[in-house]
Amino acid sequence: MGKWEITRTITCDVLVVGGGGAAAKAALTAYQSGAQVRIAVKSPWLKGGSTATAFSELLAIAAAIGHGDERDEPEIHYQDTMDAGRGFIDPVLVRTLAEDAPKRINDLIDLGLNFDKQKNGKLVQGMSDFATYPRTCRVNGVTARHILNIIAKELKKNNVPIDEQMMVFQLVTDNEKRIVGAIAFDIDKNEFVFYQTSSVILACGGAHFLYTYGVGTPDMTGDGYAMAYQQGIPLVNMEFVQIGPGVINPPVTLLSGPVWKTHPILSNQKGERFLERYLPTGVNVKDVNNHKAFPFTVSNHSFYLDTSIQRESEDNPSPHGGVWCKMAPGSEAIVEEKMPKTKRVLKSKGIDVHSDKFEVGLVAQCMNGGTQITSPDGETDILGLFIAGETAGGLRGPDRPGGNSLAEGQVYGYRTGKAAAHYSMKHGKELSSQEWCIQDFQTIKQWIENSQNGTQDVLESIDELRRNMYRNCLVIRNEARLTAAWEYLLKTEQDLEQGKYSVRLDTIKSALELRNMIITAKSIVLAALLRRESRSCHYREDFPQKDDANWKKSIRIRQVDGIMSAEEYEWPAEQSRIGAKG
Repeated sequence: MGKWEITRTITCDVLVVGGGGAAAKAALTAYQSGAQVRIAVKSPWLKGGSTATAFSELLAIAAAIGHGDERDEPEIHYQDTMDAGRGFIDPVLVRTLAEDAPKRINDLIDLGLNFDKQKNGKLVQGMSDFATYPRTCRVNGVTARHILNIIAKELKKNNVPIDEQMMVFQLVTDNEKRIVGAIAFDIDKNEFVFYQTSSVILACGGAHFLYTYGVGTPDMTGDGYAMAYQQGIPLVNMEFVQIGPGVINPPVTLLSGPVWKTHPILSNQKGERFLERYLPTGVNVKDVNNHKAFPFTVSNHSFYLDTSIQRESEDNPSPHGGVWCKMAPGSEAIVEEKMPKTKRVLKSKGIDVHSDKFEVGLVAQCMNGGTQITSPDGETDILGLFIAGETAGGLRGPDRPGGNSLAEGQVYGYRTGKAAAHYSMKHGKELSSQEWCIQDFQTIKQWIENSQNGTQDVLESIDELRRNMYRNCLVIRNEARLTAAWEYLLKTEQDLEQGKYSVRLDTIKSALELRNMIITAKSIVLAALLRRESRSCHYREDFPQKDDANWKKSIRIRQVDGIMSAEEYEWPAEQSRIGAKG
């Protein structure tokens, strides 16, 4: 076979795409449900994505188990989450999250995860934004990594196969819109692989690296969103991207709310303190810092910190495109009180927060939007396709309550794993996949062959796309910036489709990533253009007010006749105590 052929077929009941907490939980649950499972992860296992690298002073998993306050219960967790996103999230999905989260905490404990405990043996639970009672459970400051590692240990014990450095980029369906497989590129072996399977779980994280700086690792390029979109599945709430301040050199370290309670000093490349210049009468720096939490929001005075960082990063940037930060003289005690973990992490990266100044910029942390799922089992309009974790949409609106992200991964990882296993064992033998694989791959093959004489550099274009999104679709948005981003994305997409980029064996992965990045970036920009108001993490400089009368609803992005289209969308009405079996 030639180099542009599928050279290997792997058969399984359930293919899990991704390597984070949701993917690991989905794979383990599918295996425990009796399915033959395979994990395909684009990075080295346990080295990529959000879960493996996540850090903040407050990182934890939310579950209403009542150890922090016996009055807490799933109904209150549900109401708190709805209060943060009512009009933008699916009540059925939220109730499922709230009711199932305590069960998933017990799963982790049963696996041996040693949550931080009180002297009475109950779990330590902390307060988070939007919570009525202390609800977040933690493990030694790096909760996400501990969750992933304990599940990975169980996967290893049960010999669940994991294909590392494997980029799944194309879902394969038959003429009845049922999953029959997926096409991947083996990055280490430079070969195309066909996964013959009747169930796929997309749990491949977000799209942080559509921006110059992002939390996590560069493999987070929106692959799951793009693959789902290409199958006609709607993307929802894509304009709500969580962005906030972080150290950008050396590698990104998020600066969460407690850091700003130490009242650090920000200056531009000229050495000028700038925050004061952007504050209106009646607002002072102390007030801004005391309100500051991660991420950016227009809902309080911390708004001025993030927007001033962007403006100074554009007008008077530090060497890496940010601003300078230094701890105030005499702040040693409050630094140790408020940000001990951040201090230690930065120390490991060569920064002494008491004596060094360091570069701070705005970093993308989480996609609040995602692929719309249609049931508490993470189902979609494509039979056999399930979505979990950050790739899923409908659980996060303009705001995301602290601790819910890790909880979503465990709750919906479990549910999709169980549902996918049952679906495959019931329907798998009915499906034939070879003809559909050949048909889908011919399109990819033709595109690659048409690109053999291309002259534009894929890697350069990826960097330019990230710079363009950082400049035009960060925390300050307006018609002119967003239109510039949209026109750039359309032109880049056209050039890529027409073979103007050089796609060789050593750049195929990057070309496929660029294709996915364009789709995901377009969905963010189009939704941001349509939403002519400011709300939480979405700030339209030209429409600075929240507009509940017209915009307390979601925007869905979908492919219609090959064109990306946007539509307004209202979620089903809330009902009381919808059962969520788990």
